[in-house]
Amino acid sequence: MKYSIIKILHTVVKNIPISSFLYLSYPITIIYYLLTPYSNLKLSKRKKYIDNYSVFKVKHNYVKYWLETIWLTQDGYFKYVYPKVNIINEEAIRKLNKTHTSYILALPHVGNWEFAIPMGKDLDLNLVAVAEPLKDKKILNWFTSLREQLGCKIILGGKGQNTFNEILSLLENNSHVCLLAERHVAKSGVGVEFFNQMAAFPKGPVALSLETQLPIVPTAFIKSGNGYELHFGKPFIVPYFENQAQSIQHGLKVLSKSLEKLIMLDPNQWHSIQPVWTSEY
Repeated sequence: MKYSIIKILHTVVKNIPISSFLYLSYPITIIYYLLTPYSNLKLSKRKKYIDNYSVFKVKHNYVKYWLETIWLTQDGYFKYVYPKVNIINEEAIRKLNKTHTSYILALPHVGNWEFAIPMGKDLDLNLVAVAEPLKDKKILNWFTSLREQLGCKIILGGKGQNTFNEILSLLENNSHVCLLAERHVAKSGVGVEFFNQMAAFPKGPVALSLETQLPIVPTAFIKSGNGYELHFGKPFIVPYFENQAQSIQHGLKVLSKSLEKLIMLDPNQWHSIQPVWTSEY
């Protein structure tokens, strides 16, 4: 049923200019906001730690993310989005490309990361991303096909998958691996301070950097004014300290601060409405 709805919506709206289609986000957000009071209450507690945080705006951006993704096609992207994209700190990527054929792109749940995918070709990136399996295989296949059409190979993570070793192999073969990095979907991970609270981050990005000595590049794609911005933070490599645990902890601290900077570009585009801090579980 969900898959059929997505396919019908996609067929109906894919040729509409994205700016016109997104007007639909306002009534949907109002309904969504009114029907989720408990979630609103929990998210409102984040105002104590994040300046200019608005629960309504966060949910509005979450709705827009899903509408944009349902709308998205390769043709639509290059007609309506691509001409309005500005790359921030592009020189960092150009410089890395001269010294490394592979590295890790660490992303927070900010803006629309699908919109960042087609920019990879312009930046000479061979993009690969890890997706969590969904119960509905048709929806999973639809999202996988969309992302691969845009220029990003998808591998499936989750329980029972040897994801870490598969990513190691990809990094050894000139791939640029994209990993969402500030929320662990299994309600576990490694503790790290994030906006002055304890969060559980997945250790994947820093463990991969430690193992391969390849850089991590904090990355986010956000809406800005009438256009879009693809932001690259300062690349860093996780060095080996006294032991692996200490090295990973140090890497997570650096990553946490880097992702905070990207989120604060517009905290209301950080549409992570699921628990992030240990106090939210």
